[in-house]
Amino acid sequence: MPAQPTILALDGGGTHTRAMVIAPDATVLAQATGPGCNPFDRPEWAENLRHLLEQMPRTMLQSAVLGMAGYDAARPSSAQQEQVARTALGPNVRLWLENDVETAHRAAFAGQAGVFVLAGTGSVAMAVGANGQTARAGGWGWLLGDEGGGYWIGRKALGYATRYLDDPSVPFAAFAQELLHSLNLPTTGPTAPDALREWLRTRTHPRSAVGDVAATVHTLALNEDTYAIALLRAAGRHLAELAHTTAKQVSNLPPSPLPLAWSYGGSVMHNPVVLQTVTSLLGAEPHPATLPPIGGAVLKAAELAGWHTDATWICQLARNLTHGKAIA
Repeated sequence: MPAQPTILALDGGGTHTRAMVIAPDATVLAQATGPGCNPFDRPEWAENLRHLLEQMPRTMLQSAVLGMAGYDAARPSSAQQEQVARTALGPNVRLWLENDVETAHRAAFAGQAGVFVLAGTGSVAMAVGANGQTARAGGWGWLLGDEGGGYWIGRKALGYATRYLDDPSVPFAAFAQELLHSLNLPTTGPTAPDALREWLRTRTHPRSAVGDVAATVHTLALNEDTYAIALLRAAGRHLAELAHTTAKQVSNLPPSPLPLAWSYGGSVMHNPVVLQTVTSLLGAEPHPATLPPIGGAVLKAAELAGWHTDATWICQLARNLTHGKAIA
């Protein structure tokens, strides 16, 4: 079979990165995953990105679109991201880099207007108005913001644990004990405080490790723990605020209910307490995403390659994205 033209799409979050090679018929020819490649908190980000891109078959590659956490064309670190991608893919590939929330927004709305709330390890929202005007809010990173994201939830939850270790009589002792149990750490005794400190010190990537604590909060909320539920509702309020902040910048309509369709992505937004809170505060049910986030990079790469992507092609892509062929 003769070689066929291909495109490459990448969705690079703070914790995980996913790349795919797509054929003109929307078939996924290959895919691979790796660690996050955000230059703001991954010292090894360049090696992570280079290694993942070099795994992908590049014969007849026409274009590549990389949606990446931490990217902004004006940032020096973003020039470095472009350089790593260009070196890995060669000089003849049409290359486009953008922030991962732009990629996710395009995937959800297939390029149309709307508000997208992205909450994984971090949090950010993006709105596109009917006139094409865009606005973003959040995405400030774990030290300055990212309220409502997985790291924020995990950090708040671990704050309960540290307060419990200082004073075991606190009313949230049971919540704190469950968190510590989930990390295989002691809950009592003179070694318990240092055990938690050592747990954090020895994590390969502390931000991701703290973000993973959000999964325990999710489980506790399913078991009707009041502190877990309250924490997730607080996260939802922060995320709804991001959506309102972006929407009012691109629309002159009243803010409630949200004047634009909205959608979401990221592990935190799939928590039912968070999703219910955001939905209630925005006053409208979410728009089902047309494609998963990496699909936004596929659409842009297909555009750069001059491929025809009608509704039928997009539907076929949606079916294929979860059934691609994995490579090592």
